[in-house]
Amino acid sequence: MEHKYTASVDTVFGLLTDPKWLEHRSLALGELSASCKTKKGQGVVVTMKRRVRRELSPLISRVLNPESDLEFEERWSGDAKGYRGTFMMQIVGKPISVNAEFELLPQGKGCVYRIRHEAKVKVPLIGGVIEKFVIGQTQQGCADELAYLTEFLKKNR
Repeated sequence: MEHKYTASVDTVFGLLTDPKWLEHRSLALGELSASCKTKKGQGVVVTMKRRVRRELSPLISRVLNPESDLEFEERWSGDAKGYRGTFMMQIVGKPISVNAEFELLPQGKGCVYRIRHEAKVKVPLIGGVIEKFVIGQTQQGCADELAYLTEFLKKNR
C-alpha cells in the first residue's frame, strides 16, 4: 500500500508519532477507545491500545468477537533519506498478529508512505480464511487512517 502527501516528510512523521493526534484520529474513525504513548530515544516507539467493533460473518465469529482489543507497536528510525520502521498488531487474547514494514520518504515537494502487512493466524482448518479477513480489515483501516491524514493536512495548511 502506498500513499502520497503534499506535506513534508517531517510534518507527516510528526503527526504519525503524536499520541494525542493518533488518539483523536482513532476516535474520529469510529473506534470505541484509543490510548497512545510514545517513547523517544535512538528512534521513536509508538504503542497504542484500541478497542474496535466490527461486523463479522458467522465463520469469522467462531474465532473473533465483534468487539476486540488491539495492541499496536510501531518502531520508527530516521536518517537523511527519511523514516523507516516496523509495525506489530496483536488482537488481545487471540492467536492472531499482523506485522509490517513501512517507510516514509521525501518525494518531490511532499512525501510518500509505503507499508506492507502480513498476518499470522494460528487456528487449525480456517486459519487461511481468518488471515484473509484480518489482512482485509487491516488494509482498509490503514487506508482510512491515511485518507484521514490527507484531509487533516488539507484543512490545517
